[in-house]
Amino acid sequence: STKPEPTTTTTGPDGTFSLQVTHSGSLSLTAAKTCYGTAPAQTITAGGSSHDAGVIALTPVPEPTGSARFTLKQNPGTAANPTYTLTIADCVRTVTPGEFASDPSAAPTTITSNTRLAGRLGTRPSQRVTAIELPDTLRTIENYAFYSHEKMTGEFTIPAAVESIGLAAFESLGRNGQVRLRFAQDSRLKTIENIAFLYAEISAMTPLPQSLETIGLRAFENAFTVDAGPSLLNFVIPENVRSVGDYAFGSRVFTGTLTIRSPHLTRTPATGTRTGRLGSSIFTEAFAAAVTQEFTKIVIPRAVFTSYTQTDLNAIFGPSSGVTYVDLADGTTTLDITTLTP
Repeated sequence: STKPEPTTTTTGPDGTFSLQVTHSGSLSLTAAKTCYGTAPAQTITAGGSSHDAGVIALTPVPEPTGSARFTLKQNPGTAANPTYTLTIADCVRTVTPGEFASDPSAAPTTITSNTRLAGRLGTRPSQRVTAIELPDTLRTIENYAFYSHEKMTGEFTIPAAVESIGLAAFESLGRNGQVRLRFAQDSRLKTIENIAFLYAEISAMTPLPQSLETIGLRAFENAFTVDAGPSLLNFVIPENVRSVGDYAFGSRVFTGTLTIRSPHLTRTPATGTRTGRLGSSIFTEAFAAAVTQEFTKIVIPRAVFTSYTQTDLNAIFGPSSGVTYVDLADGTTTLDITTLTP
């Protein structure tokens, strides 16, 4: 008999797959995945409509080390003043503290590993990297990982597998370039730490991921350009968020309706300048002369609204005059701030 040609397919998220088999008898089944080993072949017998291949365990391959962790490619047309695209290699799962910080001499002393770029790009790599490409395997971006890449421009995507973005990881990203920040579809991002995108220049941003749980202090303060307004119109804080730090979105470009979908943001005892799980002045710049905001309507779960005082809400969102609070449950019932404890 003629040996059948190999057939390949890709499983769904739950591990199921289908293969069109044109002959009966024993078949050899092998599972493999990028950045994982290949499982030993299993023998199954063709015939019938389905088979359970059981659990096939794949072992991750070791992360690349040293210079194999990234590539720098010179951008076309930049011979006189070269700029580069920084690509983090496949199979990198964690970018370590300060690993690709652009200017370690200017970065805080909490960076615990030397940048891998300074030796390649001279003393001011912040002015030479204009694009960063992250692999789909990446899960953790640690503190100051990509600190101060000021010349970044164009679209920048956080891959779906990333679960945490560390302290100041992208501080000043695109400050002299502007970026369009995109969270990949089916994002599993849970944590955006303090000052993660402080002083970035974000000209557009996709909605925050539904998986998000923590938004740190000043996480996006001064991070949005005036041009970002349309992408921040009718801003939404997703339903799984459990805390939003002080000045988290400090900016003057938010307009329209703010929708808070999370029922987890009820007030906690005040600590320092915080008023609860919703921090103080979350849409105000830290050094602004006064608390201001441009939202005309705030849609919020009733239980969250009533857990705060008038003073709390004015500190969180700015003066209540001209702002209508609406119950998330139906989107129409007005919540009266004057009924709350002063």
